[in-house]
Amino acid sequence: MRMPQMANKDILGIILRSTIDVIGRRTSEAYANVIISNALNELKEKYNFLHFIEIKGTQYNEIFDAVDIKQDINNFETKEIGEAAKFFIIKIIGEIGKSAGYYFLREIKEDIPYDYEQYMKEIGVDFDFLQLQFITDIKSNSKLQIENSDVLKFTFKTLFDILDGEIGRDSAYITLSEYNLRLSTKYEVLRYIKINDIRIIQGIDVINVDKNVDSFNPTLVGTAIQKIIQELNFSYIEQGNFSIIEKLKDRLNSDYIYKLGEMGVDLNVIQLKQSLIVKHVIKALIDIVNETTTQSYAVLMVNNMLKKHEDRFEYLKLINIDGSRFSEDIDAIIVPEEIEQVRESELGRGLQKVMETLIKSLGDEAGRNFVEKFKKRLGKAYILRIEEIGVNLHMMELRKNLIW
Repeated sequence: MRMPQMANKDILGIILRSTIDVIGRRTSEAYANVIISNALNELKEKYNFLHFIEIKGTQYNEIFDAVDIKQDINNFETKEIGEAAKFFIIKIIGEIGKSAGYYFLREIKEDIPYDYEQYMKEIGVDFDFLQLQFITDIKSNSKLQIENSDVLKFTFKTLFDILDGEIGRDSAYITLSEYNLRLSTKYEVLRYIKINDIRIIQGIDVINVDKNVDSFNPTLVGTAIQKIIQELNFSYIEQGNFSIIEKLKDRLNSDYIYKLGEMGVDLNVIQLKQSLIVKHVIKALIDIVNETTTQSYAVLMVNNMLKKHEDRFEYLKLINIDGSRFSEDIDAIIVPEEIEQVRESELGRGLQKVMETLIKSLGDEAGRNFVEKFKKRLGKAYILRIEEIGVNLHMMELRKNLIW
């Protein structure tokens, strides 16, 4: 079924604001504005309507204010808008480089509301296809045959260098050795890694990896890598120090980006803030209910589910859904920063309880395929993350199947 038509101004606006947001998080909004302005200027000769767009700069406090688009742009063919938007994204990737480009495509897809993403696909801006094309290009251009041992050595050496720069060589060696030893009881692949004490022994590599690890299933290797990165990242973020993920992303090259992704390592899943998780979960719930009723009733229903459990899970009181703005974007769901202080397990239990109650209230027919619809709406990265914090979607499905 074809999505309802959206205004050109809104389509380009959401792409530009999301681009500023994604690039700005890694660098600065000022840098993002320069990159975007340059890309637009290069495309103006072919797409004259881009003259109706102005990127105003950093004197504005909110991203929305930094993008000014004249109403005249709505008079142009939607097909042309889609084509210009696609080439704009390609130019941005060219500006920020291949390594950053991989994460840019993933993060901007996550940043754009679901209904906009689906409509953009219809007019030729297909983020899934662009990402597949990007990965294919990386794979075909890569001359390296990267083995499990190469990935492990590269990852551990990079982690050591990051820790060395932040907490010093002594602490880096002790920290990485302790994490590797502890996790090796569960992940056998980590037993093939030796972290040398270069404080004592000079002239050797800090990381040695036994080549026998190359016979392991790459997915098992990827799981172990994801776990140790995650543990280290959470440890230092909780202490209010620094994000290992951001520093790791900055050092990855395109060959290892592709290989890690192929092994199932998803750095974006680790990075997702709790407030963003909650927003996307609530947005997905409302969108599903909205399929069979009005949007205002869907908002009211989900709001009631939150209130029903706020005595048990007090943090639910922090969440507010602005029904009057919900059609705009996910920012209509207001989740204060205080929710970052909630324990992950507690957040997971609360979200699961809200979902279970909502499914039950919808009745048999509407609730039958709820979990499957929810997975499609939320997307893989968020599904992995909410399962990690304790939301058991599989159990929800089993319970519903037993009822039916």
